[in-house]
Amino acid sequence: MDHEKFKEILSGYSVTTVTPFTSDLSEIDVNSIMRNITYLVKHDVPLIIPNGNTGEFYSLIDEEWSAVLTSTLESVGQRTTVMSGIGHSIKTALFQLNKAQELGAPAVMVMYPQHVFSSKEGLLAYYRAILENANGMNVVLYKKGSLLSDDVLEKLMTFDSLVGVKYAFGRIVDFSRTVHKLGHKIVWSCGTAERFAPFFHLAGAKGFTSGLCNFAPKVTKKMYDSLKAGDYSQAMEVQKMITPLENLREGRGKANNVPVVKAAMDHLGLKGGICRPPIHKLSDEEQNATVAAIAGWDI
Repeated sequence: MDHEKFKEILSGYSVTTVTPFTSDLSEIDVNSIMRNITYLVKHDVPLIIPNGNTGEFYSLIDEEWSAVLTSTLESVGQRTTVMSGIGHSIKTALFQLNKAQELGAPAVMVMYPQHVFSSKEGLLAYYRAILENANGMNVVLYKKGSLLSDDVLEKLMTFDSLVGVKYAFGRIVDFSRTVHKLGHKIVWSCGTAERFAPFFHLAGAKGFTSGLCNFAPKVTKKMYDSLKAGDYSQAMEVQKMITPLENLREGRGKANNVPVVKAAMDHLGLKGGICRPPIHKLSDEEQNATVAAIAGWDI
């Protein structure tokens, strides 16, 4: 897919999908992945992102990463667009980049490196190596830390394959300053979902990613349609409605983020399941609160 076409898609909303496991957590539950993806395709979700943080990227071995992406691509066919998370070591990231292209994915999202001893110079070299080997692939960077600074981004924006940034770190004013400095050659996407999407939209983010879209794509679409139409009153009504759930996701120092989404999916007949350690299992109280938080939503 050419870069301009993908930028149009990235300017909309997207879902970072969960990864369901077998009950003993030993394997990927491929059948459940395909059932969940079919549900999203049925609701016309324009961009699906497997192997992201909501998909427990850091809990997957290489074979599982490939299985998640393969089953996702098989489920969507030509009906929507897929962008896979890639990352870990530079060797692994390059392997995943090439594998994603081989499997037919038009885009990848580079997860923020988790190395203990990182620097801006090292991060620049990491991203540059990926972009130099993109071979026409669309590449989105996931800003989840301070080392992916404006200066680093400015150097990377010379690569045509860099089409966007999922921005999920710092304050709104920091994001606004970045957009003012670097402009709109690339697509800026709000990486903190519906709760912050109205504010990021005003500051220059055309699109946003979502976790709750896994089970409530109508809600996500309503937020996007409101923002696109400039109906901020309606957008803030959606924001108000989802806030109790988002508060729950921020529980335990934000560690409830994925378990809450999975619990909501299970309640609604989709397959979330439990997360692999070091992510925890929700308490009965937290599960009940999750169910209560989505009562009355148009799902």
